[in-house]
Amino acid sequence: MTYYFTSEVPDLKTVEPGKTKLTENKMIAAFCLANPLEEPHYWFPCDFGSDGTVQYHELFKDAFKESCEGKKGFVYAAEAEEDEVYPSGEIVTVCYPKKELAVTDCEEISDLYEWLMENEDMGRFRLYTFEQHTRQELLLWDNSILRYLAKNTMIDNPENPYAEFVQKKLSKVWEKYRKLCGR
Repeated sequence: MTYYFTSEVPDLKTVEPGKTKLTENKMIAAFCLANPLEEPHYWFPCDFGSDGTVQYHELFKDAFKESCEGKKGFVYAAEAEEDEVYPSGEIVTVCYPKKELAVTDCEEISDLYEWLMENEDMGRFRLYTFEQHTRQELLLWDNSILRYLAKNTMIDNPENPYAEFVQKKLSKVWEKYRKLCGR
């Protein structure tokens, strides 16, 4: 089975066991280059359509372009059997290799935004812009973010990269969270 991962480092020859996040979906791997947060935090407002296609949802105006434009890196591929990987426990489609794997392919990305838009044109993922969402859909995403904030008790750590991102980009969600926490 082919697994993908991304890196800003060129010419990788192997995948390190237990460290490199892998996914069977090339688009999910590419979104890792667009993550605006420091690990171990992620900002991937994605889900899957009924046909299995990855869908990226903008939760504020121009979010997709802001997170992708000008980013560079490489999409690597490696072959592994299902028993040679284990789930990350963080994101459903993400796993880690149990042993060192050889890189079998590499694609350079000079501008992630342009690359992803070309892939959207080819039907490899769908972008739902902020303007395309109904108020109800955005409220569902807000609730998902609120659950994550609460689960990770971010009210006690507002300097956390995820909490700071929400405060800056989705201030109404942060304010709702503060009120729910009685602050």
